[in-house]
Formats: sequence, C-alpha cells, structure tokens
Amino acid sequence: MARFSLSRLLTVFLACSVCFGALKPDASGAQERPVIGVLFPGPKGSAAIANFVKAMDALGYQDGRTISFEFRYADGKADQLPLMAKELVEQNPKLIVGFAHEAVVAAARATAAIPVVSATGDVDFLGLGLAKSLERPGGNVTGMTVSAGQAAELRVELLKKVVPGLSTVAVLIDPSNSASPRLLSMMEAAATKVAVRLQPVNVSRPEELDQVIAAAKASGANAVSSLQGPFFFFQRKLLGELSEKHRIPLAMSEPLSAEVGALLQVNPDVPGAAAASAKFVDQILKGASPANLPIERHPKIDVVINLKVAKALGLSIDHALAPGARIIE
Repeated sequence: MARFSLSRLLTVFLACSVCFGALKPDASGAQERPVIGVLFPGPKGSAAIANFVKAMDALGYQDGRTISFEFRYADGKADQLPLMAKELVEQNPKLIVGFAHEAVVAAARATAAIPVVSATGDVDFLGLGLAKSLERPGGNVTGMTVSAGQAAELRVELLKKVVPGLSTVAVLIDPSNSASPRLLSMMEAAATKVAVRLQPVNVSRPEELDQVIAAAKASGANAVSSLQGPFFFFQRKLLGELSEKHRIPLAMSEPLSAEVGALLQVNPDVPGAAAASAKFVDQILKGASPANLPIERHPKIDVVINLKVAKALGLSIDHALAPGARIIE
C-alpha cells in the first residue's frame, strides 16, 4: 500500500513539474510575459500609440502584467529605424508592430522569421514583395494599411475647390521616405483630372523650407502641399508660419497641422487604424500565422479646415464643399 502511495505521489509531482515548467518563470520567479516590439518613427505621446495600447488593454493585454512592450521611438529620424528594428529583433519578441510605412518596411527587412504587424502604414505590400496577396500574405507581414494615397488625391481636389484660379501646387517631398514616389503618382493623377499642375520639390532640412516656399510662389504656385511623412509632422508649425509669411495656402497630410496654420488638413485616420491593428496582435499571440491573416485597409480619411487661416488669406470657404470636415473657426 505504501509503495502505491509513493508511486502516486511521484506521478503527481511529475505532472506538477510539467505544469510549472510550462509557465516559464523568469529570474524573479514571475511568469514570463510575451514581448511585443513597437517601432515608431515619431516621438513619445502619439495618439496612435495611445490608441493601440488602449485597444490591446481592452483585449486583455496589459503592459507589465500579461505582456511586455519594447518601444523604440525614432523622433523623426527615419534613418534610425533600421537600427532600431535590428535592436528589437535581438530582443526575440513574439512580434513587431510597425507604425507608418518606414517602420513597417524596416521591421520586415530586419527579420523574415518574427511576425510583423503594420499598424498605420500605407505600404505597397505587393510591390515591395512583403506579401503574395492582400488576402493571403504568405509571409511574416500582415496588418492594417491606411489610405494615404487617397488622402493625397483629396487634398488636390479640395485645394481646387477652395483656392480660386488654382493652377499650380508646389508639393514638398521628403526624399528619404520610400513611399513618396507612389503617393506623388496618385496625387498627379488627381491633379490631371482637375487641370492642376504639380511642382514637386525635394526638402531634407527645415532651414530649406523658407526659400523653397518663396521660390515656389515666385514661379507661379498658388498653393503648397506636403506628402505624408515624419519629417513634415515635425515641421508642421514652421510650415504654418511660412504659409502666413508668404501668404500662400497650405494643405498638409499630418495630424494637428490645421491647428498650427495649415488651411487644409487631409490625412488618414491613423489613430483608428492603430486601434484596429490590435486584433492582429491578439490573433498572432493566440497562434495564428501572419501568412494566413488578410491585410486590411482602414478607409477613413479626416478633413480639417481652418477658417481663421482662410480669412487671413482672403478666401471664402463653403462648408458644403467638404461634408463631415472638422472646422476650426
């Protein structure tokens, strides 16, 4: 009888050992938490990051309790993203979440084994070879894509409606942003439809902007626009000031640009896309393969019109021109 009891106790002990082993305690004795790498081209304090973390929390993932986030912020220095992506890969995370085109591409190029989720990138997944199809990506990259190209088209169309006699738009381009050629192509197609000529200008440094805008106006540009990218997000206040200085309408693709002097702000709903991307993270953590998770487009575009800027420029804008737009009086 004693031999039976000892055998039974041994069986229970082994079962418990397997059970506790599955928890994979760390050095402190706590259960190991999955590490989620987050690569962001901008600064801390972003609404997109906040929305993503909030959506993850709603799904039951709390940083420091059930998961661990490893954040990397490039603060507008896009050339640092590949190095940061490499650093995240060395942390051996369960997956990496990339915010914006540049971050997604940097993460995808840093690893072919770790899943990469696009949170807010307007990425040409097929053209860059990151997916075989949107419905069945077939690799390690999936997630959300935003409508930056459609936003670029809409900026031209709205400028045509609000600026009388608009014929030429100077388009500011960050040459380091690999998405720029595709976005410019879509913008040019829209400009052709409304008989507007685009004047592309590469800008790499803030100190170039004053001279570039002055030269654009002197050469006949009726308005200035920018293509989406971290560089212009960081320079939005300066661009607003230069628009006022040179008395030329400014249309931007960056959130919070209308508040600091842009006449028009037409941008993808980046915070909304960031929140929607959390479901991809959830599915991958539960065992789904990114190769089988269809890439989804977040179609919403936000439009903001600054009527104070319009008045200062002598423009009269009918609210009906952009139904659903947010108006700054």
